Amino acid sequence: MCLRRNMQTAPNSRTQKFIAVGAVLALALISLQAYTLMTDGTFSAAGIQKVGGSTDPPTNGTISVTGSGQVEIQPTMAILTIGVNTQDPSAQTAAQQNANIMTNVISALENLGINSSSIQTVSYSINPQINYDANGKSSVAGYQVDSQVQVTITTPTTTSQAEVQLGTKVGSAIDAAVGQGANEVYGVQFTASNSAVQQADQQALQLAVQDASSQAKSIATALDVTVTGVISVSTNPSYTPSPVIQDAIASGSSQTPIVAPQSLTVSATVQAVYAIS
Repeated sequence: MCLRRNMQTAPNSRTQKFIAVGAVLALALISLQAYTLMTDGTFSAAGIQKVGGSTDPPTNGTISVTGSGQVEIQPTMAILTIGVNTQDPSAQTAAQQNANIMTNVISALENLGINSSSIQTVSYSINPQINYDANGKSSVAGYQVDSQVQVTITTPTTTSQAEVQLGTKVGSAIDAAVGQGANEVYGVQFTASNSAVQQADQQALQLAVQDASSQAKSIATALDVTVTGVISVSTNPSYTPSPVIQDAIASGSSQTPIVAPQSLTVSATVQAVYAIS
């Protein structure tokens, strides 16, 4: 009797152990299916959207545009470069001849009312002239002296038709210099005072920014989006004095015609990137 009861008890105990283990495994599977570990260390119910939507930040687009602006200013200055070139077998003689001619040139310019502070030496050189014989042997045949002065000619900004008077002054300066022996004229550049150029540059930049903003808004409207801010802006102001090339020496004219431009263009561009949503 005792032995029979023991034989019947063992299977029941073994069954209970299997049931307990199975319950633990089922709970573990349910837990794995119900929750997943997020990359930020928090838990979220699998398959259920979190309150407030996705944690990923929205991706905003951008619009890149280039705006431009231009401002016209009146030329009030002309920069003229005049040179004297002399040659002689003697370096000393060539230098002395050059100095005499340039002195006369500067005096003639001052007689026109051009202040001495507006005349500056910008270049001076003495170079040997080399000859080669049939055997390739070199020898110094003489010396060449070249000197250049930069002349700044101005006219009052309040003068009517200032550009006409400015051109006339430049022509007179060339004639006076050539009449005293100047044999090199490198051209004329018309410009304005630094303050006038800087003021025009600021105005051109403002116009360029307005142009860029207008373009961005037009593009945003066409795309049915909204401009929400400016991400970056880079500027590129640009101004180059107006050059006039004049071959005064070859013309042989007693009245060298110089026509100054009626206006000078100061331009600026900006590259802007706008955020949209």
